[in-house]
Amino acid sequence: MMGWLGVLARTWMSAPRNIRVLNMARLARSVAQGLLATDFVLYLRSLGWNGAAIGSLLAAALVFSVCVTVAGSTASDRYGRKAFLLVYDGLHALACLIAALSTSTALLAGCAIVTGFGRGANGTAGPFAAVERAWITQGVDARTWTRGLSSNSTLGFLGMAIGAMLAMLPSLYPDAATGAPNFRIIFPIAMVSSLICLACVIRARDMHAELVAAPEQEADEAAVRQSENRSLLQLAVVNLLRGAGIGLVGPMTSYWFAVRFNVGPEHVGPMMAAGFLVAAITSQISASLGMRYGMMAVIVRLRLVSMLLIAAMPLSPNLTVAMALYLVLTTMDRSSNGPRAAITANLVRNKRRGLAGTVSAISQQLTRSLGPAAAGLMFDAGMLAAPFFAGAFFQAAYLYMYQRCFRDKDPLLAAPVTGAQPAGPGAR
Repeated sequence: MMGWLGVLARTWMSAPRNIRVLNMARLARSVAQGLLATDFVLYLRSLGWNGAAIGSLLAAALVFSVCVTVAGSTASDRYGRKAFLLVYDGLHALACLIAALSTSTALLAGCAIVTGFGRGANGTAGPFAAVERAWITQGVDARTWTRGLSSNSTLGFLGMAIGAMLAMLPSLYPDAATGAPNFRIIFPIAMVSSLICLACVIRARDMHAELVAAPEQEADEAAVRQSENRSLLQLAVVNLLRGAGIGLVGPMTSYWFAVRFNVGPEHVGPMMAAGFLVAAITSQISASLGMRYGMMAVIVRLRLVSMLLIAAMPLSPNLTVAMALYLVLTTMDRSSNGPRAAITANLVRNKRRGLAGTVSAISQQLTRSLGPAAAGLMFDAGMLAAPFFAGAFFQAAYLYMYQRCFRDKDPLLAAPVTGAQPAGPGAR
């Protein structure tokens, strides 16, 4: 454990200042998200919400996220990255304050829809996750931003683990059996984490204007753009499959454990925390393996295991087996986030990475937004295994298409779409 932390610390210290600051922002943001991803659904259940209502709310939040992503990520290619993250993190802190002061159904729903309460994004900036990743790649070469994106993913999981452990707090109250009132402690904690994240984003420097002003050397702009567009279309198609698989399983995991095994945050919190912590460790390991053997090789192996475990989870005979499967499943699934982000970033030039992120996010969220509502209806009907089997099918289709389309797009094993942009002033 200490050796892993040492590797992470050395990687973080060797990164350019901007990447370090943005990675610290993600760590702080992910603490709040880990807390809410674990407890918010359970909080709504304690208020009397059923599975269909909770699933519909999470689906509405995903639809809203799609709309904001369309407007924000592409606009960031033109106007810069910083303002969008400032708005998102500021709104998240405000939403936490509102939720801490009120149990109004309308206000809670509004906070969840606008900021993604309970959905969990592994510490990314919600609908502006693509903006954040594009910001990390500013002014540095492929090897540097590949390391930066991998560390960004690792710190996101670490923060989610911390947040999930904090999610145990409601169960520590002497009157824990009373339910809903005890959950409200999560919102002030999440607000503090969001404010720390906001302070980090304020400190980060956006070099967008300098990079846009720099002259570009393109042999054939039309040909390059055509190649990029073809890759983005392929990305959209395969991510529709990924989104369908994630939406059916991920957002409703806490609810499934509560219904299947009648457990609360005292069980779900540590389980999810362990999953995020191990994912943080293996994410750093997968990044190191990817730097040596290629990102695609790592992605295929990790996601193949996670697909098989999705299908196995509903067959668990008891809580212990289910928790063990979930731990390994989430570890394998999440460990591929950094390598996938690196491949996505390599599909286009820096000036179009906001667009690439938009295509990736929207295509995934279109089908993902339908998943929680569908899963909620299945759970209410007693079909506790169906969402997992369907999710595994979509993940299998995604894995086949992904490696077929992008096996030659690895930023460390293949030439990028264009040459790397030179490091801008203040990149280090």
